[in-house]
Amino acid sequence: MKATRLGILGLGTVGSGLVDLLEKGGANLRHRLDHEIRVTRALVRDDTRERRLPSSMVTTDPAQVIEADDVDVVVELMGGIEPARSYILRALGAGKSVVTANKAVLARHGAELLAASHASGRPIGFEASVCGGIPLLRAISTGLIADEVDQMVGILNGTSNFVLSRMHQDGLDYATAVALAQERGLAEADPTLDVNGSDAAHKLILLAEIMFQTAVGLDQIEREGIEAIEPIDIQTADSFGYVIKPVAVAKRVEDALDLRVHPALVPYTHVLGPVSDEYNAVLLRGEATGETLFYGRGAGSLPTASAVLGDIVELVRHPDWRIPWDPAKSTKVRHVPGTSRFYLRFPVHDRPGLIGKVATALGEHGVSITHAQARLVGAEGAAGNLTILTHVTSEPVIAQVLSKIEKTGAVRAPALSLRILD
Repeated sequence: MKATRLGILGLGTVGSGLVDLLEKGGANLRHRLDHEIRVTRALVRDDTRERRLPSSMVTTDPAQVIEADDVDVVVELMGGIEPARSYILRALGAGKSVVTANKAVLARHGAELLAASHASGRPIGFEASVCGGIPLLRAISTGLIADEVDQMVGILNGTSNFVLSRMHQDGLDYATAVALAQERGLAEADPTLDVNGSDAAHKLILLAEIMFQTAVGLDQIEREGIEAIEPIDIQTADSFGYVIKPVAVAKRVEDALDLRVHPALVPYTHVLGPVSDEYNAVLLRGEATGETLFYGRGAGSLPTASAVLGDIVELVRHPDWRIPWDPAKSTKVRHVPGTSRFYLRFPVHDRPGLIGKVATALGEHGVSITHAQARLVGAEGAAGNLTILTHVTSEPVIAQVLSKIEKTGAVRAPALSLRILD
């Protein structure tokens, strides 16, 4: 029976999950593929620790994995930019196929790695780098390859979605919800990259590069995090039939691509409305297929390891398969100020005439109000919040309005502005 031999770089959470999947499902894979997939070598930082693999397979020398004659596929599960990038390039140069779950290195050097894959004639698979166990990249690069995807909206970060879900469903404040995510292993000790939109932006880069065949830099993506969202925002959105979600958007606008990550008010009736906790969902719209929804767990060792193993199985079935990459098709990326309805929250002092000042500033810029609520606490001079939903207007107009209102002294802190995804 033929075999594909794996050299794993990193035996952390995902690497150990991959070993577990192969131990539990190896016999089933052999039966279904008439092919064996087995680990022959693994790179670790400390070879004195007890591992699931025999000590003879474990090494601290990357060359003994990357350049080994008994390794067909190098599986990079180390994380970080370097030395992961260098190891991937070395593996491709050595004639090895590569599978990785490293969204950080792909977001920073994806175009370089795809070019190296095509130059070497060896494939690189990275399904696990986006949305955990959801087979999204494979669907885009194979099943939807004949279609022209013109728009994508999705929830790409399970940590942020979990935090907002717990704020909504359990009434938690932001800090408590983040602590709960950390307790359940869904957030790092430092959750910054998740909650400030960077993790979702990394994943959006990979999706955009595959969907639109365009190299994208992190600085080309407009990013807003969820850190400023308070329980009052959750409650107000709920009262109007919305739930706040961390969304990522990619769309063609004339001759350019608009890529952004930000929280938004999503109607309960929208397909993304019920997507809760660490689950991810991506809605694609193509010219031929219309709307297609992908949904599943976006985090965790086994969902990620499952996606890694899915790439390996794809290489077994199609050894010369490579993700399409044609930078000649490149489309410029730029932020295109769009129009939408907006949710605005003004932290205010309870003073006479402040609501009039806010309404006047909105009216002078042609912004119509559909709903407004004032929650002012206590006697005159106490703090409160004024929340407003607008009719459709543009981002630049909203920015001008907020700047003008802040200069009037009517607010005690910067206003919060969220798009409404209708």
